[in-house]
Amino acid sequence: MQVDAARRVVLAPDKFKGTVTAQRLVELMAAAVTERDGNTTVTLLPVADGGDGSVTAALSAGWTAVAVPAADAWGQTLEAPVARLGDRAIVEVASVCGLGARRPGPVRAASATTYGVGLALAALLDDGVREITLALGGAAATDGGTGMLAALGVGLCDAGGSPLAPGGTALAGLARVRTDGLHPALRELRLVLACDVDTPMVGPDGSAEMFARQKGADDATIARLSAGLAHAAPLLEHAFGASGASLRPGSGAAGGLGWAGLLLGGLPRSGAEVFLDLLGAAELIRGADLVITGEGRLDEQSLRGKAPVAVARLAATYGVRTVAVVGSDLLTTDQRGSGPFADVVALDRIDPACADDPELTGRLVGRAVHTLLAAHPGPGTPARNGARS
Repeated sequence: MQVDAARRVVLAPDKFKGTVTAQRLVELMAAAVTERDGNTTVTLLPVADGGDGSVTAALSAGWTAVAVPAADAWGQTLEAPVARLGDRAIVEVASVCGLGARRPGPVRAASATTYGVGLALAALLDDGVREITLALGGAAATDGGTGMLAALGVGLCDAGGSPLAPGGTALAGLARVRTDGLHPALRELRLVLACDVDTPMVGPDGSAEMFARQKGADDATIARLSAGLAHAAPLLEHAFGASGASLRPGSGAAGGLGWAGLLLGGLPRSGAEVFLDLLGAAELIRGADLVITGEGRLDEQSLRGKAPVAVARLAATYGVRTVAVVGSDLLTTDQRGSGPFADVVALDRIDPACADDPELTGRLVGRAVHTLLAAHPGPGTPARNGARS
């Protein structure tokens, strides 16, 4: 076998959601690179874009793990894992009120709440934290972040003065909003909203329309969630003096939690860019010969701000090619051709059973890395035919 000339490869995948973590992926990829060519220098860079895995990414960059009191999307108390560095903290919404392994139906999708996120923020504010990054991906709720606001002291009442029930469908009954009970430390807080999508909260491509189905909602529940968000938006925006926030890109992240963050004065940023900055990705990628990234599903949403695309675009600024290993590739030929990747290998085209088999996925990742290294060899070695599949 012809051995590639010495080179440096950066391994920068996001997780394969529900199958393999980003940390495990870089370990599998590194083993495959070393197996094929022990002369290659490997740089490990597990990434995140604001979804689950964000706290783990921060911990790999030297932040400290702490736990704060919170509750899941249906009120079960828990200790939420948070990354902290001095008076800064990163809260991962998916670890507080995410779906996890649950498969809720329409009733639970309607009542899911972000109240636990507000509990976590309040605990951090009480403990002196003054900068919080909310990693917004992966929420089970579609409540516009109203649960979080309620936990932080916002009064949300119906026409009779009773507090609203939790969940997005209850918002259709919102009549009164009070902000005089807001947590006082919010005035000193720098809130960063790490969004993994650029979806607005309301509209034909709003948070309910785009994401509620994958959270268990059926057509009727999606319509009720959408109506509740549309009804609540002007009332809360008037109370906070933030007209039009529900139409801003990223306000629909995490079921509208991004919108609630905007009401609190939060700064929206691409989640992928937040974590690439935090991990020092630019310095690690500069001067590399190849970047290998990946995620569970490459689709149109990936092109709207997911981590692998952000990695590839960052690498391109330094003239470094990026290839991708993905669980499945749902892009059209035109989308793929105009995308940022020099090559893509989809594991389900090698063996469709990998979607439900983490062990098989791990073996296929190794095969895919070998294929990509052969198609994109190091300096001075001719490339073989492309690996795109």
